[in-house]
Amino acid sequence: MHSTSSGTLAGISGILPVTGKLTRISRILPVLAVVLLCCTGRADGQELPVYQLYLHHPALVNPAIIGSGDCSEIKLIDRHQWIGAFNGAPKTQVLAAETSIPSKEFRTHGLGLQVVNDANGAFRQLAASFGYAYHIALDRAGSLKLGFGLAATVRQNTCDERDFSPIYDPSVTRGLHREIRPDASTGVYLQGSRFFAGLSAVQLLASGSTLDANRPERGYFAGGGYSLPVSGVVDLQPGLMVKYLSGEFQSDLNVRATYRESYRVMLSYRHAWWDFPGSPAVLLVGAGMDYRNFSFGYAYEAGLTSMQKYGYGSHEFMVGYRFCPRRRPCPAYL
Repeated sequence: MHSTSSGTLAGISGILPVTGKLTRISRILPVLAVVLLCCTGRADGQELPVYQLYLHHPALVNPAIIGSGDCSEIKLIDRHQWIGAFNGAPKTQVLAAETSIPSKEFRTHGLGLQVVNDANGAFRQLAASFGYAYHIALDRAGSLKLGFGLAATVRQNTCDERDFSPIYDPSVTRGLHREIRPDASTGVYLQGSRFFAGLSAVQLLASGSTLDANRPERGYFAGGGYSLPVSGVVDLQPGLMVKYLSGEFQSDLNVRATYRESYRVMLSYRHAWWDFPGSPAVLLVGAGMDYRNFSFGYAYEAGLTSMQKYGYGSHEFMVGYRFCPRRRPCPAYL
C-alpha cells in the first residue's frame, strides 16, 4: 500500500548545486526505465525477503516512488521471520532515507538511499542502494504526477561455515566466504490525488552466486490502489499488488483504513499461484500512527501453509522521522 512519503539524505541542502546535473540525467531516465522494464528476461532463483516490506516503504520495490511525497523521511524497519521455528530464522533490517528536490516548474527530482541487512542461518547479505527518480506533473495543479526511477545496488554476500558440524563434504570448507555483486532496479509510477499505480522490475543484473546454490531472479511488481473517503475523518484505501518472484506469481490484496490522517490499520492477504486456482500463502495485520514528525508501525504476518505450525509467525516494526528542509510550514509538524 502506498503512503505519501519522501525521504532524506538530503535535508542536506548541499545537494542543491547538483540540480543541473540531475536535470540532464532526467532527460534519459524515462527512456532507460521503459527499456529495462520491457527487455529484462527470466532467470530462475529466489526472492529477497526485503521485498515483503513494501507495505512499510513502497520504494523498496519501485524506485520511481522515491521523492514522490511532500517531506523528506528516514525509516528504520526490523523484520523477524518464522519466530520459534528454528535457530537462525531469517531477520531483516532496513535503513531507508529519501528526499525531493524541486527543479523547473512541474518537475522534481527524488534521491534515496537504502541499506539492507538480511541474515538467514549461515547466509548473510548486506546491500546498499542509491536511487534516483524524476517526477513530472501532468496537470497545472500538480495533483497528477508521473515518475520514472532507477536504483543501483551493491550486495555483499557472506556464508559463514565455521560453526558447521564436521561432515565429509568437499564443498563445505568450514570457512568464511564473501562475494560482492552489483544489481539494479527500475520502475514507473503514476500518482493522483486519490489513486496510485506502478510497475517495476528488480534484480535486473541477476547472476549466479558462488555462495548460494539458488540464482537470484529478476522480479516484477505491478500494483495500484484507490483512496475512498468513508467519512470526514476516515479514508479507506484498497489496493492490489501482483508480483512475479521466485519463479511464481503472487497477488497481495491490501486494505488500509486511516483515521484523521494519523491512525491506521491494515490487512493484507497473499495468494500464491503455483497452479490454478493457487493456494493461500500469508495473512498480515498491522497498525500504525503518526505523531507530529514521527511515524510508527507494527505488523504481524501469519503463514497459511503447513510451515506455520512450526513457529509463531513473523513480526515487523517500523519507525520513521519526517521533515521538510525547504518547505515552511512543514506538513509533518501540522
